[in-house]
Amino acid sequence: MNDQDYTKFADILTSESPLPITDAQCRLFYDFMTAMKEMNQRVNLTRIVDEKDFIEKHLLDAITCPLKANEKQILDLGSGGGIPGVPLAIYYPDRHFTLIDSTAKKMKAVKAITEKIGLTNVTCISGRAEELGKQPEYREKFDAVCARAVAAFNILDELCAPFLKKGGTFYAWKGQQAEEEIAAAKAGPEKLGLGEIRIIQNLMLKSAAFHVIIQCDKIANTPSKYPRNYGRIVKKPLT
Repeated sequence: MNDQDYTKFADILTSESPLPITDAQCRLFYDFMTAMKEMNQRVNLTRIVDEKDFIEKHLLDAITCPLKANEKQILDLGSGGGIPGVPLAIYYPDRHFTLIDSTAKKMKAVKAITEKIGLTNVTCISGRAEELGKQPEYREKFDAVCARAVAAFNILDELCAPFLKKGGTFYAWKGQQAEEEIAAAKAGPEKLGLGEIRIIQNLMLKSAAFHVIIQCDKIANTPSKYPRNYGRIVKKPLT
């Protein structure tokens, strides 16, 4: 670790973060960023390589998800390069994060990154959400499901709800079209066992990218016929 580079990184991260960050967490965040940049030369994990942008758009945008204290088993669906799952795993070392993505190459790369930086509370799984969501070992097993930049909300709800325990929470990162996406979902979330939909956090990033996190609770079990085949979900979202 280059001391000068780390000091610069730590200064930016701690000054920009609305949450307290320990030195141990800060060092892990730095190690994650460094390892991800190195891996990114071989596997396309992110387009964001500028340090300040990485801190703001990947690290802080992830850890400001307001996970509840009782949410210990958390799924990051469509994790891609490990965001938001890995930053959340660094910030919450006492919780376990399962990362799922359909691209095996990305999950293999993220697994290598987490092993390199010494994270032990992350599991990486390659597979399709609509298939894994029907498997007993994953169906309704998670206290929370997170999804960032995966799909429109009226598609995402059907992919994510089957993984959630009754009483669990679904968190979806969205941009300026959040309210329109919620309106387009109509009664779909209710059919999946999801309750009231709330926009619970506004993040105005310095890049002017507007992010909110949509939150809804699982209030009933998801009917066994969901999720449907992905093509069917996209062609005819639940309403």
